[in-house]
Amino acid sequence: MEFTLPEVAYQALLFVVVYFILKKTVFERFLENLEARHHRTHGALAEAEALRTETARLQADYEVQLAEMRRQASVARDEIRRQAEASEREILEAARADAAKSLAEARAEIQKQTDAARVSLRGEIETISQQVLAALMQ
Repeated sequence: MEFTLPEVAYQALLFVVVYFILKKTVFERFLENLEARHHRTHGALAEAEALRTETARLQADYEVQLAEMRRQASVARDEIRRQAEASEREILEAARADAAKSLAEARAEIQKQTDAARVSLRGEIETISQQVLAALMQ
């Protein structure tokens, strides 16, 4: 198989023509698509990084707000506990005062009844003593 100069020139010319046709129809579109894909990929990566940064910032804000809410809840809980303890003390003091008053009234009533019973018995002592003596004498 021998190559002649016209055949080599014809094949070279054919190669150059096919190359330029393919360059216009296939290669340039392929390179444009490849470049567009590259830009989309880098754009998506940049957007993902921005979203990660925003997410981290929002999470930090959330943590700060959550800590503040926990602190406020703790303060409110402590205040409610203090109010409940004060109310409990007031109720207990009122109950003790009421009990002491009732006890004093009961003691006064018992003393009054005891005194009335003694007065009543003093008058009856003489009558009972005479009856006992009369019964013993008989």
